[in-house]
Formats: sequence, structure tokens, C-alpha cells
Amino acid sequence: MSDLLDDDLELRIGTLQLSTDNVATNAEAQRPGREKTSGNARSTPVNVPPSSVLSGADSLTSSSSSFADARADGATNAQPETEQEAVQTVYPRYDVPFNRENIKDFFTFRRGVVENAIQECITALLFPEDGEYLGSWLLTEITLWDNEKERIVLLTSRLVMTIKYDFIAMKQLDFKKTYLDDLDTIVIGELVYPPSSLVPRLNGIATGVTTVVKDCVIDRLCRRPSEAEEAKLFDPKYFEPRERNLRGVRLMWNKGEALPLKTVWNPFSQDVPFITFASHPIYWHKDGGVDERSTYDMEIFAQKLQRAVETAASACCIHHSPIVIQSYVGITSLLHNKTSMGFFKVRGKFSF
Repeated sequence: MSDLLDDDLELRIGTLQLSTDNVATNAEAQRPGREKTSGNARSTPVNVPPSSVLSGADSLTSSSSSFADARADGATNAQPETEQEAVQTVYPRYDVPFNRENIKDFFTFRRGVVENAIQECITALLFPEDGEYLGSWLLTEITLWDNEKERIVLLTSRLVMTIKYDFIAMKQLDFKKTYLDDLDTIVIGELVYPPSSLVPRLNGIATGVTTVVKDCVIDRLCRRPSEAEEAKLFDPKYFEPRERNLRGVRLMWNKGEALPLKTVWNPFSQDVPFITFASHPIYWHKDGGVDERSTYDMEIFAQKLQRAVETAASACCIHHSPIVIQSYVGITSLLHNKTSMGFFKVRGKFSF
């Protein structure tokens, strides 16, 4: 009898082990689109081989899908809470800049203005020796001092051209060529500040004051607020620190060397060995689908830039990681960006 029990016990243990293997195999097979060499890991860090980092061949595809998930409002809200925890991305959702009414003050929001300006720049500034034309965009350039500026960007198989354009007088003011052969690093990721930076705190205070004045004080003068609006007056969440919550791409040609002090402390320096782009504010307010908004989309520019670098067999290294903006106080940039001084728009009775 004891022999029979032993045999039966061994048989059951073997059956349990077989069932566990099947479950593990099925669970592994049901994981959608799991890439082992991804430059944009989710909650579990993944070791990226050096070849993947240098070429960026596998990173952009996986990161593009997660970026699209971050842009889709309400996409994760439709999933159960357990699935949200499993598929949660490391990047926050976008904070939509400006509102529908304010964006109409931008001259670039008017029909045909951007298209005509881009065509003029292509005709006047691009030559056959600049390489094959690959695309054009209207993006936001973020300077070393964290100032946002409106720029036309042209991409060819040999260079990236950044153009300062007057959208009121409809004429080009300045341009700069950055050759792909000179690039040593391209970083695509979230724009972040150093841990010791005061910018997120100041940004939260400024946003809180603006919200209270606009939504609470001005609205009280125009109409009688409801009881719910009375309760949320001076809500502390209005003044919480606010990060950029914005993604960007940085093109670098400093070969890993630190910036000299004369460049770091000079807001007018033209020798900064990198350039940073983000999506234009119009991207979030433009009517139409993906094609209509692609002109203002930094992600599409980053994809085509990566393909151009890979096609040119450049030694440029492509990383998908946070982009650090070395701004620690940022009072001037806060005023500059809150008033959108880097964009051409109608400002009361004036336009500049």
C-alpha cells in the first residue's frame, strides 16, 4: 500500500509541474509586442545592448507606440485598474499648452501661413548640394536657458536647417545649418529639470496664481459661482510643482565634453553645441487627423531624423532617455514662456 501511495504522489507532482510550465509558456506567448532590446522600458528595466543604443533601430519603434499611448486621452482609463498597473508607461501625459481661444492669436494658426512660409524657405535656402529633401516642420526650439522659440525646421539627407521666420512680415530672419555628419548623439525623451531646480516649484506657483485669478476672481466678477466652485477656491493642488510634461529631441555635437563657462552663463551665446526641439503648441489644437498635425509633431521629425542618420551610416549614437534642461531658477524663462514671447501672435492692439 505504501508503494502505491508513493507512486501516486510522484505522479501528481509531475502533473503539477507540467501544468505550471504550460501556464508560464502561455503567459509568455500572450505578451503583445514584447521587445527585449527596447530603449524605452516600462516599469521593469531592460538591459539594452550597446548595438541597439548606437543604431536606435529597435528603440524608436517601441518608444513610438508608448508615446502614442501617452497621447491618447482616456485610453488607459478604459482599461481595468490591474491592466493599467501592468501597462503603465514611465512618461506622463502631455499638458496641453494654451487653450483653444489663445491659440487663435498665433499667426501660424491661420490657414496657409505655415505652408507658404515653408515653401518659401525651401525655395530660397535649399540647394542640390544640401542633399535630398526629407521633410519640413514648425517646431518649438528650447534654448540653453529654457526659452521657447518658434522655428521652421527643414531636414535633408545631409543636414538639419533651423530657420527663424517672421510670420507677420512673412520673411526669413535667420537660419542655421547643422550637418548630420557632425552629430555624435541624439537624445529622444521627456524634458526634465535637475533635482535641485526651483523651476517646477516656481512654475506651480505661477500656474496656481493664474488659475485662481482667472477661474475664481474674474469669474466671480462676471457671474455668481456655484457651491462647488466656492469649495475649490485656493485649492492647494493648483500650486503643486509642475514639470514640463513634454517630450523633445536633442541633437548634440559636443563629443561628450562639458560646456565652457563663457557659454553656460551667456544667454546670447551662439556656440551652444546642441539644439533641442519639442512639438509646436498648435499640434494639440489643430483640426484634422495625424496628417494635418504632422507638420507640428516632434515625434515624426525624430523618426525621420533617425532614419536619415542610419541611412547616412553616421557614427551618431541615439538614446531614448530623459533630456535634462540645466535650469535652476528660471525666472526669466518662466516669464518668457508664460507670455509666449518666442512666438509671433496678436497681443492686444499690437502684434509681435
